[in-house]
Amino acid sequence: MPLKENKIYNFIKINKITKFNALFIKFLIINFAFISNAALGYEENYYYEVQFGNLIIGKVEVFVEANRNEIILTTKSKTAGFLNILYDYEGELYSSSKRKNNYWLPKVFSTTGTFNKKKRSSKINFENNLVKYKNDPVLDLKKVHPIEQSTLNEVIDPVTAFINIIEKINSNEKCDKIFKIFDGRRRYNLQIKALGNTFLKNDRPKSFNGKVLVCGLKVTPLGGHRLETKWKPNEDKFTDFKIFFGETSSGRTLPVRMNLERWFGTVIIRLIRDVS
Repeated sequence: MPLKENKIYNFIKINKITKFNALFIKFLIINFAFISNAALGYEENYYYEVQFGNLIIGKVEVFVEANRNEIILTTKSKTAGFLNILYDYEGELYSSSKRKNNYWLPKVFSTTGTFNKKKRSSKINFENNLVKYKNDPVLDLKKVHPIEQSTLNEVIDPVTAFINIIEKINSNEKCDKIFKIFDGRRRYNLQIKALGNTFLKNDRPKSFNGKVLVCGLKVTPLGGHRLETKWKPNEDKFTDFKIFFGETSSGRTLPVRMNLERWFGTVIIRLIRDVS
């Protein structure tokens, strides 16, 4: 097997379906079109590419509808290139967030994904601080840790969390924040820390070029994560998972790039300006 193909194959072996869904839904910024300053209603599309090594392994399309009091986000993601041969995945995400006293709260968050013709879905309704959710199929507790009901108080979905981060950035505040996250299948705490400002060069055609704010992320799993994994959250550093926030030509503050450093290699996600 050629060196590049062997590298991708090892990546697949490491990242089973639950981990890869996390890559496309929980970890990857491409699923979060973080919008703020939505005083006027608008609709916009975004397109991201996921790269591992020198290969494009995933693509995500994002559609956003926003007004002063509500943001609705939908995404479609799929594997691409060589990865399709060994790991065929397609997924969709829907998120609805509402504004209350200059803070965004979750309304509905749902995900569906199909991996090699096997489908699974999750849906959460947030009503008056009550969390109602349904998974199909239910969590396999022989493979993942249970999610304790006591940990679901005052949780927020990952998209709404990052909408609030964008609000902080546009208010000239640091991105420093800790969120209690629940995406239907995983309960975790997400800590975000400002790492400074830099200038990001467009290292690929149509990618972002300009000034960015760099923020680092750390995840503390509390339920739904795999029982057997090589991931050791206590050893993660903020510099392992970096998000680059920049202002696009449309004036929106968005995550324009993300770097995820792991022992098996680096995953890079880029905003591509031209969606044609």
